[in-house]
Amino acid sequence: MNCNHRIALILVPLVSAIALSGCMTSKKERSMTPPSESQSAAPTNLPFFKTNRRTSHEDPGKFIMIEGNQCTARDRGPEPATMLITIDMPSYVDQATAILNGWDLRYLNKDQEIRALRADIKHSKLINSSGSTTLVFEVAGEISDQNWDDAYEFCAHYIGFGFNTTWIDAHIEGDYNGIGTWILQTVAKGPVTTLESIWNEGLLKNSDSIVVMPRGFDFQFDNTFECEWRFPPCRWKDPSDYHLRQIAYSLYQIGASPNPDGKPHWVAQTLFKDNSTRPHWVKTRAALIGGNSVKLSPDFLALNPRSGKSHICRNGVEGIVRTETFRINNLPYDYAIPMLTGWDLNYECDDQRVQRAGIWIHDIRFDARSNALEYKVSSILRDRNGAPGFNAAHRVSVLGLNRIAVAPIAERTAPDIQIRLRNHD
Repeated sequence: MNCNHRIALILVPLVSAIALSGCMTSKKERSMTPPSESQSAAPTNLPFFKTNRRTSHEDPGKFIMIEGNQCTARDRGPEPATMLITIDMPSYVDQATAILNGWDLRYLNKDQEIRALRADIKHSKLINSSGSTTLVFEVAGEISDQNWDDAYEFCAHYIGFGFNTTWIDAHIEGDYNGIGTWILQTVAKGPVTTLESIWNEGLLKNSDSIVVMPRGFDFQFDNTFECEWRFPPCRWKDPSDYHLRQIAYSLYQIGASPNPDGKPHWVAQTLFKDNSTRPHWVKTRAALIGGNSVKLSPDFLALNPRSGKSHICRNGVEGIVRTETFRINNLPYDYAIPMLTGWDLNYECDDQRVQRAGIWIHDIRFDARSNALEYKVSSILRDRNGAPGFNAAHRVSVLGLNRIAVAPIAERTAPDIQIRLRNHD
């Protein structure tokens, strides 16, 4: 089968499903959607220009984990930059999904104030078509000021993993659209936003262990009354932008939670601020994995708001990507999948404009013999000249999957036995 025909077979069912999903969106959901979501559009016509992908671990016939990143650029807004990413999966895979494990956003020409920051896996689906198995997911990213007139680059870092349910008792819920939760954070509520999510659909059993997988975020300062050098000078409900002091996210899980009432729920917290606290929209997205094979080694990040000027500053130019290596030993799992469940980026001294911001994990290696997981984390937050410096923190939770204790018995066909009876006279 030629490549163009195969891609068409993959994309037709996904695009049809996206169109059907849009038609089924309720009137209530549409009215509650924050401003940034209403500006979403089809994938940009600009092609991706950088992509990397590697298999981090595979147990043939049972499990595969693929790590990758892909980048694109957009010349201006207000629509976000979007990419459709496809991963060929082995034929034994009958469950698969993608996890957002980092993001990297930068203005291409100069630093700017910030109106919106976004990195989000909008849709994900495992497609079986003409004998091929493909994981397809759509990612969206944005960095913009109030005018949406600056070119920018968006890079998404992800893990795609798949498994065979004969060997692993697990299934994925809320995969296609993700499970989105949004809120308008007012000044009266304080700088830390708390989002409570609940899932009451799907086929989860009361006995299933549940783990929440991060899919992304969408931050946007709310419209406000502003006066600037323009005509007319003052506007109501004007798109607003500000310097950035801190942006952070933390998904709280204490373990692979049981599901006694059939309605799993979880909490995430975020920070998006300059030196002050300003009203802003926050949206988070996640998906679930549940089953008797599902385990979790949790780690979450306590968020501490920063404000005002600090007198302890590193004044040297430091606007470079920092990279560190981490290793987690003695994981009691057959397969281990790292998830970036907490991160915090903040300027060290004061709020600043932004030229580049991002944090991501990469170079993931799982050694099944020693049950050790190794990964690197990179981070960056800088304005045009890279001074002053920035602080970065992260947390990685490990999704564990264990094989079913009793291996499946291969089906055997009964032998064809023919008995010939002799006739006795």
